[in-house]
Amino acid sequence: MNFTFLQSLPLAVTTPPQEGGEVRELVAYEFRRLGQFDEPRFFWIALGSLIAILALYVLWVYRRERGPLNRFLQFLLPALRLTALAGTVLFFLGLERRVDQQVVTDSVVSILVDTSQSMSVEDETLEQNEKAARYEIVRQSLVNSPLIADLRQQHEVTLSAFDTEVRHLARWPRLAPTADEAGKKDPPTQKTGPSETNWADQLLPQGVETRLGDAIKDSLLRDDGHPLAGIILISDGGQNLGTEPLSLAEGTQPQEIPIFTLGVGSAEARRNLRVQELNVPARVYPEDNVTVRALIRGEGFAGRSVQVELLAREAGAAATAASQIGQQEVTFDSDEQLIPLHFQMEPAEVGRLLLEVQIHAPTDDQFSDDNSRSAEMEIVETQTRVLLIASGATRDYRFLRDQLRRDRHATVDILLQAAQPGISQDANQILEEFPQTKEALYDYDCIVAFDPDWTLLDAQQADLLEAWVAEEAGGLIVVAGPIHTSSWVQSPELGKIRALYPVEFQRRLTLLDDGIYGSKTAWPILFSREGEESDHLWLADSADESRSLWSEFKGVFGCFAVKGPKPGARVLARYSDPDAGISVDRPVYWAEHFYGGGRVFYMGSGELWRLRSLDVRYFEVLTTRLIRHVSQGRLLRGSSHGQLLIQRDRYSVGDEVVVRAQLSTASREPLHLDRVTARVLDPRGKGQNLAMTADPNRPGSFVGQFNVRKEGSYRIELPIPEVLDEQLVRRIQVTVPSLEFEQTRRNVTLLTALANQSGGQYYATLASAVEGREGLEPLADQIISRAELKTLRGSPDNDFTERLNKNLLAIICGALCLEWFLRRLMKLA
Repeated sequence: MNFTFLQSLPLAVTTPPQEGGEVRELVAYEFRRLGQFDEPRFFWIALGSLIAILALYVLWVYRRERGPLNRFLQFLLPALRLTALAGTVLFFLGLERRVDQQVVTDSVVSILVDTSQSMSVEDETLEQNEKAARYEIVRQSLVNSPLIADLRQQHEVTLSAFDTEVRHLARWPRLAPTADEAGKKDPPTQKTGPSETNWADQLLPQGVETRLGDAIKDSLLRDDGHPLAGIILISDGGQNLGTEPLSLAEGTQPQEIPIFTLGVGSAEARRNLRVQELNVPARVYPEDNVTVRALIRGEGFAGRSVQVELLAREAGAAATAASQIGQQEVTFDSDEQLIPLHFQMEPAEVGRLLLEVQIHAPTDDQFSDDNSRSAEMEIVETQTRVLLIASGATRDYRFLRDQLRRDRHATVDILLQAAQPGISQDANQILEEFPQTKEALYDYDCIVAFDPDWTLLDAQQADLLEAWVAEEAGGLIVVAGPIHTSSWVQSPELGKIRALYPVEFQRRLTLLDDGIYGSKTAWPILFSREGEESDHLWLADSADESRSLWSEFKGVFGCFAVKGPKPGARVLARYSDPDAGISVDRPVYWAEHFYGGGRVFYMGSGELWRLRSLDVRYFEVLTTRLIRHVSQGRLLRGSSHGQLLIQRDRYSVGDEVVVRAQLSTASREPLHLDRVTARVLDPRGKGQNLAMTADPNRPGSFVGQFNVRKEGSYRIELPIPEVLDEQLVRRIQVTVPSLEFEQTRRNVTLLTALANQSGGQYYATLASAVEGREGLEPLADQIISRAELKTLRGSPDNDFTERLNKNLLAIICGALCLEWFLRRLMKLA
């Protein structure tokens, strides 16, 4: 049993128990003894019975003795005994006083914004009748409209972006009404302030999937101490992976959590032909058999055929100078269909070719801007000079040596560290030691090292290797192994060699032999997203075909476990054995990074030869692409005063492109500037400046990054300071995943069903949700507050307990003493 009283009005506290909650203090009294009993009712019955018996006994005793007493004492003496009895009972029950806090917890509204790549489709219209992408309309509405401020009148508001995963971007507390506004029915709204708009930059379309159901589930299951009043979903409804949204909407009804859906994108059927993707090798050799791959998408052209042609011209030449490479007819069997095309060609001359795929579209094609797409291809004559280093004649070493000897575009020298002098090897040149001069080393474009014993290099040779990678843009492929890797990584003299690797090694011996892991069974290679998108790891001409082939590969048996990747390194694949590794993450199997102007590619074991079990060609395809990838800094040097480097040639919409440059002055000294400025031209020819800042640890090295928001070909230009009429140029291709563009029409059916099943409302436009158009109430007025009143139990007031017990003791003793005195005075027994 407790007794609670409201002590005061809302109080200001330094640290409120719940952010945004209103706090009041309550004084409560309760009997401590009751907490010791599971069934207080039986305790009260027993205690009440005992008190009644004792009270009746006292009255019976004094009724017998009332004869010699006057009327006043007949009432006073039993009253004193009953007072002592009442004080004893109260002392036994242990009355306590405490101050509780009553907290009003505001409800929260969760806003979910779709940031998948389908939100980059330009089918919305601005006030000036200009075409705009879907995400631009969403950003403009959230920043400039009073929607968030209106919601904050009654709720806290959270903002999250979702695509492949859910990212929490911002949170706003409930607005406290002023004294003047408290009595108004409709408090004035306000726009989101400029200081609150940093989140808007994170609403760019970048996800390759739309997991709409997972985003709703995340909001429903999130427990932040605030009751959820409703979910606002802003999307085109393009659910393609993850939890089924309608199953969650049905489950929200018992909890009375409505989902309000705000649709974006066109809901009308489109009639459109587009070149969705064009895959062209970044660089090839003359007379190579080159496959140019294109994806043609048709919407609303079922039963019709169109002609598609591939044109080629020299980069920089007029469009009229283009010649036809091939032409194919495409027939669409359904209203929405994606058709792959392949063109074969053999470039004859060295230079840069601009390849363009064009659709001869009929006149009823609604969007003619996407009927063509172009990409640049570099034809290089230079032979790739490769140095193979191996501590022993492993299978990877032997197969790669023989392959390079057959390649007419490559020359191969070897350094077999364990071989006896004079041994015969099939190579252009056999080295007995690592090159000791710049003239000898700088001729090579690529070095492939299989479990090398780097302790055989002296300090001068180690410095030479480091300078060749950093300053001459040399390409280095290093393969860890079970013989020498675990020993040389412990050497303090080989710090520059360790610095070249994109991974961090354990610098101490462990009970597990510092990371040598092996298995009796093969474990597949787990590709990261960056690994799947890296075309130098493809076994075929497309990412999907390559992914299918890699899924057939049984895997590798071992991996040298390292501490982890270095900052800035890209982990492309991991070893999937769950028992391997010395950290939470699986061991790094493939990783790469830029080191100065060069690239270094790391492999966790030398087992690429196992690809030959699928097809002999796959080993040759992969190793050829790897060597060309790491050595491209030297093969594509457009100037003797610098190199412009990018991580890969193909990106997806929404990716960040990291651009690096290694620059020197006219006198070939490293360029010392705080920053340089490059120019990035998007597929429509619109340019933007890219500031590249200097790397303080590497003279002449600069780095910058930008986000790609449109599909097509981008051109990066960097004029070389202090060198007249010279600039570095690179091109990249930006594509969109087919999963996000298989269905671009707004899914009105799904969005409407989601709202109806959860007790919410579907809004066809963002403006109708803000202002209440089309016969609908404004969205902010439809979400009812679910604020909760919680009481936080306080600590007992020890001072009160001490004062109460003293007073009770005085009353009990006083009553008994007074009774005893009066009885003696009246000469009672």
